[in-house]
Amino acid sequence: MKSRIGIFLVILGFISPLVGLVIPFLGFDKTTTAALVTFFLIGGPEIFLILGGVLAGKEGVLLVKNRIKRLFGLPEGKYPATKSQYTVGVILLIMWFVAVTVPSYIPGFFDIPFVEKNLLWLSIGADVILLVAIFGFGGHQMITKFASLFKWEPWELPEKKN
Repeated sequence: MKSRIGIFLVILGFISPLVGLVIPFLGFDKTTTAALVTFFLIGGPEIFLILGGVLAGKEGVLLVKNRIKRLFGLPEGKYPATKSQYTVGVILLIMWFVAVTVPSYIPGFFDIPFVEKNLLWLSIGADVILLVAIFGFGGHQMITKFASLFKWEPWELPEKKN
């Protein structure tokens, strides 16, 4: 029973951002809508995934992860990305970086009516591009490279050339 609850929480962690996208259409007042959307997009997935991982264990999390990969037509488990697949991932990462940073340097960009009305959707779209680039196209290589960014390793300066 504990394992089933854990798997349910892991699944809920994966789909809670989608629930957050539906909340604005349910007719709640602005404060409740903002609180629920924030929870389901930012805090909720992490809480559900951690609790689910604790209850279901590593096997339960891998089971859900592999089923989601199968749903998107990706191979299960760890796999090397092809060169073209990795290149698409890098291009998407660059697109994400440009989409997130460049508008901040353009005066009045956020005052454009289309951007102002759809800022939430544009932000979510940029985040989806980032996730697809890393986990969808980058494969295990890109995930490992990102993980190594946060791991301290000893560094030696190159020898000076005479």
